[in-house]
Amino acid sequence: MVGRVLALCVASLAAMPASAQQRSVAASPSARPVAAKTVSPRDYPSVVLDLSSHNTIPIDNTLKSRHGIGLVIHRATLGRDTGSPNDVDSVFPDRTLEIARAGLRLGAYHWATPTDTGDRQADDFLRVVKAACDLLPPSQRRVVLAIDWEPHGNDPDHYMRAAEVDRFLRRAMARTGRGVLVYAYENFIHEQRDEIANTPGLWALLARNPLWVANYKVSTDAMGNPLRGGMILPRVAGSPWPDWNLWQYTSGDNGPIADFPHGKIAGELVDRSVFRGPRAGFDRFVSNQSWDCIYRGR
Repeated sequence: MVGRVLALCVASLAAMPASAQQRSVAASPSARPVAAKTVSPRDYPSVVLDLSSHNTIPIDNTLKSRHGIGLVIHRATLGRDTGSPNDVDSVFPDRTLEIARAGLRLGAYHWATPTDTGDRQADDFLRVVKAACDLLPPSQRRVVLAIDWEPHGNDPDHYMRAAEVDRFLRRAMARTGRGVLVYAYENFIHEQRDEIANTPGLWALLARNPLWVANYKVSTDAMGNPLRGGMILPRVAGSPWPDWNLWQYTSGDNGPIADFPHGKIAGELVDRSVFRGPRAGFDRFVSNQSWDCIYRGR
């Protein structure tokens, strides 16, 4: 649910959810013509913004009217180090109210770490989200849930292991009755393939939950500048997911920004994602994924 402005320690996904930390790379000779012929920004009219306490942009209705944002996914929690104030994103409760007042749909993500078990991190995440959600008018108590699965900081080995992701998802789904959006960058998904396959039941479990993939790859000219029509779509073949649902295409200053909107709002670099499908499909997706902040189980 995120280098990207998302990461807590990574230079501005510093914060999602959280970042992909991928560089733009040149497409293979076969990839570029396919992207240029079959992909258009008009194919992805629904835009998603993810934020954390590291972002300071104003939350108001111009996000929708001027920037086309349909959903804001804000970091709620990070890991679970008992007693640490860093477990909770300090601005999440206030931002929840601001997002609702701006008439935007709300999402919340947890940045998973190896600091505790997956089920305990899920409980902590849901507790924080519910507390903020309960402050909203009843008609607006709807939130899309997401887990940000990626290495933490500069240590490529500091990430939640697959078995704990399994525990997180099962716990969150049992308590909310809703699926969880899984954020990961493309390379990481493929790196974790064997670990996922060797965790009983996880492959099928991930396939039941939507994928939010980060990929900033784009065809470039000889000077390294992004080419218009040079978009390279995420490739998740061989993973649990048949395709992606959300694509984080930029952390602000990279990715196919010659085609898609530049990742700057109010002068600040921000992560942007798009939904794979028409606007009506996006509305159904958000509705189906949204938790009403009422627990279904313990």
